[in-house]
Amino acid sequence: EPIDWYAGKQYDGDTRNAKTVLDNLGTYYPGATEYEVAGFFFWQGDKDRYKTAHAARYEQNLVRLIKQLRKDFDAPNAKFVCATLGQTDKDTAKGNEKLILDAQLAVDGKSGKYKEFEGNVATVYANPVRMGVSSNGHYGGNAETYMNVGEAMGRAMVELLKAGK
Repeated sequence: EPIDWYAGKQYDGDTRNAKTVLDNLGTYYPGATEYEVAGFFFWQGDKDRYKTAHAARYEQNLVRLIKQLRKDFDAPNAKFVCATLGQTDKDTAKGNEKLILDAQLAVDGKSGKYKEFEGNVATVYANPVRMGVSSNGHYGGNAETYMNVGEAMGRAMVELLKAGK
Protein backbone atom coordinates (compact mmCIF):
# COMPACT_ATOMS: atom_id res chain seq x y z
CA GLU A 1 0.00 0.00 0.00
CA PRO A 2 1.48 3.38 -0.98
CA ILE A 3 2.54 5.69 1.82
CA ASP A 4 2.36 9.47 1.89
CA TRP A 5 6.11 9.99 2.07
CA TYR A 6 9.12 10.39 -0.21
CA ALA A 7 12.70 11.57 0.23
CA GLY A 8 12.63 15.36 0.16
CA LYS A 9 8.98 15.71 1.17
CA GLN A 10 9.71 18.00 4.14
CA TYR A 11 12.03 20.17 2.04
CA ASP A 12 9.39 20.48 -0.67
CA GLY A 13 6.69 21.38 1.84
CA ASP A 14 8.84 23.86 3.74
CA THR A 15 10.08 25.66 0.64
CA ARG A 16 6.56 25.70 -0.86
CA ASN A 17 5.19 27.28 2.34
CA ALA A 18 7.96 29.86 2.45
CA LYS A 19 7.40 30.78 -1.20
CA THR A 20 3.66 31.10 -0.57
CA VAL A 21 4.38 33.67 2.12
CA LEU A 22 6.86 35.52 -0.09
CA ASP A 23 4.45 35.50 -3.05
CA ASN A 24 1.73 36.98 -0.82
CA LEU A 25 3.97 39.19 1.26
CA GLY A 26 1.40 41.93 1.89
CA THR A 27 -1.05 39.42 3.34
CA TYR A 28 1.43 38.25 5.95
CA TYR A 29 3.26 41.56 6.46
CA PRO A 30 0.82 44.40 5.73
CA GLY A 31 2.46 47.18 3.78
CA ALA A 32 5.44 45.10 2.67
CA THR A 33 5.95 45.13 -1.07
CA GLU A 34 9.39 43.63 -1.57
CA TYR A 35 11.87 41.32 0.13
CA GLU A 36 15.37 39.94 -0.10
CA VAL A 37 16.39 36.46 0.93
CA ALA A 38 19.62 37.38 2.69
CA GLY A 39 20.25 34.15 4.56
CA PHE A 40 19.18 30.80 5.92
CA PHE A 41 19.42 29.25 9.38
CA PHE A 42 19.68 25.48 9.87
CA TRP A 43 19.81 23.55 13.15
CA GLN A 44 19.23 19.89 12.48
CA GLY A 45 20.90 16.50 12.61
CA ASP A 46 19.29 14.65 15.49
CA LYS A 47 17.34 12.15 13.41
CA ASP A 48 20.33 11.52 11.13
CA ARG A 49 22.44 10.33 14.04
CA TYR A 50 20.30 7.21 14.44
CA LYS A 51 21.32 5.71 11.09
CA THR A 52 24.91 5.32 10.00
CA ALA A 53 23.95 5.63 6.32
CA HIS A 54 22.39 9.03 7.01
CA ALA A 55 25.27 10.23 9.18
CA ALA A 56 27.84 9.08 6.62
CA ARG A 57 26.17 11.17 3.89
CA TYR A 58 25.42 14.16 6.09
CA GLU A 59 28.23 16.34 4.78
CA GLN A 60 27.47 15.87 1.09
CA ASN A 61 23.76 16.34 1.78
CA LEU A 62 24.43 19.52 3.78
CA VAL A 63 26.52 20.94 0.94
CA ARG A 64 23.70 20.13 -1.49
CA LEU A 65 21.14 21.70 0.83
CA ILE A 66 23.04 25.00 0.98
CA LYS A 67 23.37 25.14 -2.80
CA GLN A 68 19.76 24.05 -3.42
CA LEU A 69 18.25 26.61 -1.04
CA ARG A 70 20.19 29.38 -2.76
CA LYS A 71 19.00 28.14 -6.15
CA ASP A 72 15.37 27.57 -5.16
CA PHE A 73 15.06 31.04 -3.64
CA ASP A 74 17.09 32.74 -6.40
CA ALA A 75 19.47 33.96 -3.71
CA PRO A 76 22.97 32.93 -4.83
CA ASN A 77 24.60 35.24 -2.30
CA ALA A 78 22.41 34.31 0.68
CA LYS A 79 24.38 33.53 3.80
CA PHE A 80 23.93 30.22 5.61
CA VAL A 81 24.35 29.53 9.33
CA CYS A 82 24.30 26.01 10.70
CA ALA A 83 24.38 24.99 14.38
CA THR A 84 25.75 21.70 15.66
CA LEU A 85 23.82 19.38 17.95
CA GLY A 86 24.24 20.74 21.46
CA GLN A 87 24.98 17.42 23.10
CA THR A 88 27.88 16.64 20.77
CA ASP A 89 31.24 17.54 22.30
CA LYS A 90 34.20 18.02 19.95
CA ASP A 91 36.54 16.22 22.34
CA THR A 92 34.44 13.14 23.03
CA ALA A 93 32.23 12.71 19.96
CA LYS A 94 32.27 9.33 18.27
CA GLY A 95 30.27 7.26 15.86
CA ASN A 96 27.38 8.88 14.03
CA GLU A 97 27.38 11.99 16.20
CA LYS A 98 31.02 12.61 15.26
CA LEU A 99 30.23 12.13 11.56
CA ILE A 100 27.51 14.77 11.80
CA LEU A 101 29.59 17.17 13.89
CA ASP A 102 32.52 16.85 11.49
CA ALA A 103 30.21 17.47 8.53
CA GLN A 104 28.70 20.57 10.12
CA LEU A 105 32.15 21.95 10.98
CA ALA A 106 33.46 21.14 7.48
CA VAL A 107 30.97 23.43 5.72
CA ASP A 108 31.99 26.42 7.84
CA GLY A 109 33.65 28.88 5.48
CA LYS A 110 36.58 29.21 7.87
CA SER A 111 37.40 25.49 7.63
CA GLY A 112 38.82 25.91 4.13
CA LYS A 113 37.28 22.69 2.88
CA TYR A 114 34.72 24.38 0.61
CA LYS A 115 36.26 27.49 -0.92
CA GLU A 116 32.87 28.63 -2.27
CA PHE A 117 31.58 28.83 1.34
CA GLU A 118 34.33 31.15 2.54
CA GLY A 119 32.75 34.27 4.01
CA ASN A 120 29.18 33.12 3.43
CA VAL A 121 28.67 29.94 5.52
CA ALA A 122 29.23 29.68 9.26
CA THR A 123 28.81 26.88 11.76
CA VAL A 124 27.96 27.57 15.39
CA TYR A 125 29.34 25.04 17.87
CA ALA A 126 26.32 24.66 20.17
CA ASN A 127 27.75 22.41 22.88
CA PRO A 128 29.04 25.19 25.17
CA VAL A 129 25.70 27.05 25.18
CA ARG A 130 23.28 24.16 25.60
CA MET A 131 21.34 23.43 28.77
CA GLY A 132 20.18 19.88 29.30
CA VAL A 133 21.61 16.75 27.84
CA SER A 134 20.24 15.95 24.39
CA SER A 135 18.35 17.32 21.44
CA ASN A 136 15.97 14.37 21.29
CA GLY A 137 15.08 15.14 24.92
CA HIS A 138 14.64 18.80 23.97
CA TYR A 139 17.53 19.68 26.24
CA GLY A 140 15.55 18.79 29.34
CA GLY A 141 12.80 21.23 28.36
CA ASN A 142 15.15 24.14 29.04
CA ALA A 143 14.19 26.95 26.69
CA GLU A 144 17.46 28.71 27.43
CA THR A 145 19.22 26.31 25.06
CA TYR A 146 17.07 27.53 22.17
CA MET A 147 17.64 31.15 23.13
CA ASN A 148 21.41 30.64 23.43
CA VAL A 149 21.74 28.77 20.15
CA GLY A 150 19.46 31.24 18.36
CA GLU A 151 21.47 34.18 19.65
CA ALA A 152 24.76 32.55 18.63
CA MET A 153 23.37 31.82 15.17
CA GLY A 154 22.12 35.39 14.88
CA ARG A 155 25.55 36.75 15.79
CA ALA A 156 27.15 34.48 13.19
CA MET A 157 24.71 35.74 10.56
CA VAL A 158 25.45 39.35 11.42
CA GLU A 159 29.17 38.68 10.98
CA LEU A 160 28.57 37.07 7.58
CA LEU A 161 26.37 39.96 6.47
CA LYS A 162 28.95 42.51 7.64
CA ALA A 163 31.66 40.69 5.67
CA GLY A 164 29.52 41.10 2.56
CA LYS A 165 31.00 38.26 0.51
